[in-house]
Amino acid sequence: MIDKDLSTVGPRGRARRQALLDAAAALFVEKGFEKTTLTDIISRAGGSRATLYEHFGDKEGLFRAMMEENSARIQKGLAAIQADEQAPPEDGLTRFALHLVRALLEDRTIAVVRVLVSEGGRIPDIAESFFRIGPETAQRRLSDYLERQTTAGALRVGEPEAAARGFIGMITGNILLRRLILPEQSLSMEEVERYVGRAVALFLSGARPMPER
Repeated sequence: MIDKDLSTVGPRGRARRQALLDAAAALFVEKGFEKTTLTDIISRAGGSRATLYEHFGDKEGLFRAMMEENSARIQKGLAAIQADEQAPPEDGLTRFALHLVRALLEDRTIAVVRVLVSEGGRIPDIAESFFRIGPETAQRRLSDYLERQTTAGALRVGEPEAAARGFIGMITGNILLRRLILPEQSLSMEEVERYVGRAVALFLSGARPMPER
């Protein structure tokens, strides 16, 4: 079920809705999607089953709303970062990468990914929506950025789409795998920044314009 239009919801309704989303995110991390019941969510968030049905319809609708809001928040941050076209590519790519990696370290993002890994075959429409508004949008945003930087002469990227896929895979793949398999092992921001710095340097070593002779 599609989430209720927020323009028709008052402040108290939005607060109840957010409480349900927060409770669901925490429980999906603790118990998993399948074992979390609507009763669990309502007990933690307060409110009533009628309120949950009004806003989300069911548990899948609640998860869809959680996934869409999380993806939209990440994309909003990426848009703000890449609005500054005057920044050197190293700065732009570093900020882009750090924003994505920090998002992957958040419990809510990992909750979304874990549910999609375990339940994606049963909820294919939600899984497809996740890729469309999440990874594919981030990839397209980065591809457009690389193309603009190439046009401006700051970079030399022949295939922006392939380069964007490669860069995002390089900065997120290992960290995402670690978060999924070893959730109790945390990464310090110093480690994250060092990891991202090396990835950006490696990417730019093949993407900078050739020096004139």
